[in-house]
Amino acid sequence: MHKVIPAVLIAALHGAVSVTAQACAAGTAQQIDGNWYCSEVKAITYSNFPGSGSYDKITNMDPNTGQCTSEKHAYSGSLAPMSEELSMHFRGPTLIKQLAVYYPGSDAKVKRSDHVHAHAHRHGQQHVHHPRRDHALAGRAVGDMVVATIDGQVVSWVNKYAGPGASPNTAAAQPLPVAQTTLATSFGTPSQAPSSTTTSASSDPINPLPHADSSNGGSEQWARQAYFNADAGSSEGFTFLNHFGGTNGMPGTADGGPAFGASLSFASPDGKSAAASAQTLGNKMIEDDVEIIVMSDKTCEGDSCGYTRPGGVAYHGFGGDSKLFMMEFSMPRTGKTGFNADMPAIWLLNAQIPLTSQYGTNPKCSCWTSGCGEFDLFEILNTGNFRCKSTLHMAPAGGSSDYFQRPEKSTIKAAVLFQAANKAAHIKILDNNQEFDESLAADVVEAMAQDSGSGGQSSVFRLANS
Repeated sequence: MHKVIPAVLIAALHGAVSVTAQACAAGTAQQIDGNWYCSEVKAITYSNFPGSGSYDKITNMDPNTGQCTSEKHAYSGSLAPMSEELSMHFRGPTLIKQLAVYYPGSDAKVKRSDHVHAHAHRHGQQHVHHPRRDHALAGRAVGDMVVATIDGQVVSWVNKYAGPGASPNTAAAQPLPVAQTTLATSFGTPSQAPSSTTTSASSDPINPLPHADSSNGGSEQWARQAYFNADAGSSEGFTFLNHFGGTNGMPGTADGGPAFGASLSFASPDGKSAAASAQTLGNKMIEDDVEIIVMSDKTCEGDSCGYTRPGGVAYHGFGGDSKLFMMEFSMPRTGKTGFNADMPAIWLLNAQIPLTSQYGTNPKCSCWTSGCGEFDLFEILNTGNFRCKSTLHMAPAGGSSDYFQRPEKSTIKAAVLFQAANKAAHIKILDNNQEFDESLAADVVEAMAQDSGSGGQSSVFRLANS
C-alpha cells in the first residue's frame, strides 16, 4: 500500500505484535528510524505458508456514501493467498530495464495472439455444450480470453467457438518492523526455525491468467508469458497503469472521493499522468513518489477479476500457484527529501486491492486490511537509505531483517519465484549474465531457489502459524 496506511491500522490488522529485532549475527543488528536491520544478503526465502484462511472480499462500493460491503472469501493452497492474481508495483526513484513473467509448462513458445499458458489450451479445444460455458461465451469473439466458473471450478481458455453454424476459423504502509530470520549458506540449511507473531486470515483462489500448472514444472520448460524491454521500447503481455482514474477526461472513475481514493488509469510513459489508452513505459527513471502498476494485458470481463470499480480501468493480474517474476532495475539516489522522497520500492499486491481501493480512507473498501496479501520485495524505508527490506503482509505476516544492497549506480537482475511444491517464495539477486529468454530450463529456475548466488548469504524466514 505504501502511502496511507497509518500505524494504528497496521496494529488493528495484526493484533498484539511484539516489536523486536531478529537474532542477528553478532555485531550486525542496528535500528534505523524504528526498523531493524541485520546483514546484507543475496537471497531471502519465505516458508511455512498457512495453506488456508479467509479475508474480506469486496462485493460492492457505493460512490454516494463511500461505503463498501464484503463477504468472507476462503482460500486454500500451498502459497495462498499469494497464489491469487498479483499486480506489480514500482515506486521511484526506480529505473526498470526489463520485466518478465514465467509459468511452468512444456510449451515454451506460446503464440502471442493467445497470451495464455500452454495448459490453458487444454480447456475448450472443441466446443462442448455446457450451460455455464455457453453463457460465458455470449458476446465473445473468436480469439477472446474466456473466464468462467464451471462445476465449481474457475477455468480459462481462448474462445474458438464462433456460434451455431459458424466456421471455427471466423476471425477474431509501513512494513512491520517485526522479523526473525536465520542466516544460512543455503536455503536448505537454516540453523533454527524462527517465527514471527501475527493473526490469521482467508473461497477458492481467483483464477490465474495465464492459467498455470500447480507444480514446480518438473522437467518442463518455464514459458515467458509477458516481457518488457526498455532499451527496445517494446512490451508484450503487460499493461502499465497508475492512479489518475477519471481525471482530465481520461478513462477511469473519480467516483467515491477520498473514501475510495483514485482509481486505476492508463499510465503515461513517464508515469506522472494518465493516458487515454495503454502506453509502453518509457526508458527513463520513474521519479520520486511516482508509482507504476503493472498488470497483464487481459481486461477484466464480468466478474472474472472479482469486484472492480464501476467504470474503472481493470486488467487481470498474474495468478497461479507456481510463477516467476524476473526484473532488471536500479534505484538511483536523488538526494530529494520530503514525503516518500528518495524511497524507492518494488512490491506485489493481491490485484483486488488496486482494482477496488488501494489508497482510499475507508479501510473496509480494501481487502488489504483483512490480509488478502502484499509482498514487499525491495523497499527503502527511510529517505536515502541503501538497505532494501522485504516484508510479507497477509496472515500470518512478517519480514526478514536482513536486507538487499540498494542498486544505486547500476542495474541488478532479480527473481521472485513462487514454488508451490516447496511451499516457499524466494527473492534472489541473479547473476548479471542471466538472460530473460522466451523459455527457461527447469534446472535454471530451480537454482534460483537452491543457492544464494554471487557468493552472498541467504536468509530464511519461517512464517508463524498458530
